[in-house]
Amino acid sequence: MKNYYYAGGRKIELETDDEHVAVDRAVAEAAGLTASAIGGGLPDLRGGVALSKKSSLGDKVLDALHGASALRPVFRHDQAVLVALPEVRVEYDDLTQRNAVKKLLASDFHDAAITEETEDRLILKPRSGDARDALKMANEIFERAHPAASSVRFVQFIPKPGVKR
Repeated sequence: MKNYYYAGGRKIELETDDEHVAVDRAVAEAAGLTASAIGGGLPDLRGGVALSKKSSLGDKVLDALHGASALRPVFRHDQAVLVALPEVRVEYDDLTQRNAVKKLLASDFHDAAITEETEDRLILKPRSGDARDALKMANEIFERAHPAASSVRFVQFIPKPGVKR
């Protein structure tokens, strides 16, 4: 299955970046994996994640991070590198969209917790803590309930011109 997300109502294809890993520092530290154990020199991105080449961490560290559920998926779209986080933001323009989303969430939907809700949006987190589950949830909400927007939270960066990726 291809990875994708919706932006401005358009389906955007994502390419999996198998060369890099993103580490959720808070999850890693809560599991007892200190910054020095996972390579203290990893650059921090927004969202509390650090990005590294997979090859620089080694199998033992990668296995420990995977076991702690501290790895976040890394994708590419054009020149951008995107790290998915386990959070979905849903926005609605009117009561019809809001009711459709609420009806979907009340059905036998993904196991998720609403962490924030206002009149025109809500934030969901998959109970699994898995960002891939969040991506699937965001897409399914958009496709089935048709709100104004439904997207997984991404940390995105674009390399400086001239930097080969």
